Amino acid sequence: MDEQFLHYIWKYQKFESGQLQLSNAQFLKVFYPGNHNHDSGPDFEEARVKIDTIEWAGQVEIHINSSDWLHHNHQHDPSYKTVILHVVWNHDKEIKIDDEVIPTLELKKLVDPGLFKKYHQHIKSTDEILCASQIATLSSLQINSMLDRALIERLDEKSSVILSNLKNHTNDWENVTYRTIAVNFGFSTNKESFLRLTEILPFGVLKKVLHNRKSTEALLFGQSGFLEESSDHYQKELKSEFEFLRKKFLLNEPLLKSHWKYGKLRPANFPSVRISQLSALLHSRPQLFTFLIKTSHIEDIKNKLLVDVGAYWQLHYDFGKARKKTTLKMGENSFQNLLINSVAPILVAYSKFTDEQRYMDRAVEILESVAAESNRITKKWDPLGIKSKSAFDSQALIQLHENYCQRRKCLQCNIGVEILK
Repeated sequence: MDEQFLHYIWKYQKFESGQLQLSNAQFLKVFYPGNHNHDSGPDFEEARVKIDTIEWAGQVEIHINSSDWLHHNHQHDPSYKTVILHVVWNHDKEIKIDDEVIPTLELKKLVDPGLFKKYHQHIKSTDEILCASQIATLSSLQINSMLDRALIERLDEKSSVILSNLKNHTNDWENVTYRTIAVNFGFSTNKESFLRLTEILPFGVLKKVLHNRKSTEALLFGQSGFLEESSDHYQKELKSEFEFLRKKFLLNEPLLKSHWKYGKLRPANFPSVRISQLSALLHSRPQLFTFLIKTSHIEDIKNKLLVDVGAYWQLHYDFGKARKKTTLKMGENSFQNLLINSVAPILVAYSKFTDEQRYMDRAVEILESVAAESNRITKKWDPLGIKSKSAFDSQALIQLHENYCQRRKCLQCNIGVEILK
């Protein structure tokens, strides 16, 4: 038995509910089981029940055993003092709040044993996606409703990180956009190094030179630790410029070049290339956040963010190392990654901050206009007949896999609930 199953039983009232009797012999009628709370505090909120002749509205807590109330230390948590009903699988101990016994409903004799057996068999499957063999029995409407929910959850999680960052940086949206975009340029391999770069090169300093391409590159490459050597004339120029700017702005010690990872990366994704692309974007759009919120046409956002890198970086992938062929802009996959993982979440965060739905709509429109991602997770859904048409779909499938399938949270997933019905 696990609490996830009990939450499902209570939420969908999957038990014999004709004549419910509590542990103290009072009768119970459920009008509404409540809203499932996935945060801290009681499991269900705003429930409505009738105990004998009195109607109650409030919170419901779910446990396997009544005594779990004490094991979880709820007796010391004020947020549990307003619980109106304790729902348990096994009632092994009377629980009190301020010397009053909590009304308790025991479920073990009310639930069809076959339902738990079906759930147990489902959850113990060795398949990575537990519903793989049955998902074809569901309608596209049932599947798409969960994908919509998963996408919104993913955007909410990403935007929450941005809003937390905003709070820590005095509500400076341009600064937070700089930090968010920079981390994105590192992908998973170098994101920590890019984050550290934004900490030792504050946007307040960087924005003073963004009008000048060479000064922008000098600060970014210098604080990244790439200007210790002078392998060619251009690196020597940047080093001289950086030494001047570093003294002028009293900058902290740069990173070491050894902090940056090159292993298993294609030259197009070398940190030197990514820093040059970040420099080009910031130089071209010095007020990047302002540009994002004031540009309503998605094609304008996409076209004007895909800027040319500096002349040197069109011919090199590291200092002193020439490219085999000239390139002007970042690759299409890298650019789409920027739109998906930075631009859309920034717009969602601003939508939540201002309570303006149009920015959320714009973020969704961006995801619908970008090609679907193709990676190890999205490819797992292809054999099941669930294919991504756009980044909206692929982001939803990634969220579904990471937050539900891998964690075996089938009973919190609309698809899993439909199958278990």
